[in-house]
Amino acid sequence: MVISFRFQKMQVLKLSLSVILVLSLVPHVFAQSDLLSLELDLEGMPRLIHEVEPRYPARAVARGIEGWVQVKFTIMADGTVDPLSIEIADADPWGMFNSTAIRAIEQFRYEPRVVDGVAVEMPNYQHVFRFEL
Repeated sequence: MVISFRFQKMQVLKLSLSVILVLSLVPHVFAQSDLLSLELDLEGMPRLIHEVEPRYPARAVARGIEGWVQVKFTIMADGTVDPLSIEIADADPWGMFNSTAIRAIEQFRYEPRVVDGVAVEMPNYQHVFRFEL
């Protein structure tokens, strides 16, 4: 099904001016203190300091298969990945790269999340591994 729209020049001009007006007001919707607290939250987020590339499975290489794996896990207060928290959130193709992604993510190290000067756990963190030949 094809949907088409026909506008007259005046309608396009009015629509364009409306979009410009709305976009110019967006920064004023947020209070200065809200923006500041958002910046502070982002500063305390974990930072990856040691990354390990997963091994490309030989059977995937032999078959010319590429894909990706999205891993979900908890970053502990010491910056290590909790091995019991690791799970595959999504993958394509499913199962081909899962185990090698898990073995790699177990070795990742982070500068942990800091809240009020104290390192804390960060549950439900995610990382995507891409497997390309």
